[in-house]
Amino acid sequence: MSLISTTDPNFDRMERRLNQVFDHFFTDLGLTRRGGGQQQDQTRISPAVDIYEDDKAWHVHTELPGVKKEDIKLETQGNNVVISGEFNRNKEHNDNNVRYQERRYGAFQRTIPLPDNVEKNNIKANFNNGVLEVCLPKSVEASPKKITIS
Repeated sequence: MSLISTTDPNFDRMERRLNQVFDHFFTDLGLTRRGGGQQQDQTRISPAVDIYEDDKAWHVHTELPGVKKEDIKLETQGNNVVISGEFNRNKEHNDNNVRYQERRYGAFQRTIPLPDNVEKNNIKANFNNGVLEVCLPKSVEASPKKITIS
């Protein structure tokens, strides 16, 4: 298998054009994507999340592979919960030797708007196997109540 050298000027032009296409796509979605290739250390990464709801709480699961628990910052800001930190590059690899790279490195941040019925003082979080689980409990008055029809 032959890999394309990243010093090839045609590859550089193709990479710039692909970055323009992706930048346009992500901007249309209201997201930002900057960087590519060697500049990825300056990228603000938005990690993938799944959000679930049950009768008692909202559950946010965020993928953070390779991040240590102590390197994750979780806080409420206004009506949002903000997850931030940094994906660190493996020190064993030299940038000059990279031939192909899909993994992203650098600062990450994800802002999740809080529903009005969340008890901000009772938010709990657990980090296991690269997945941050945040439990956003619903307030008691927001719980569904059965109403008897007379």
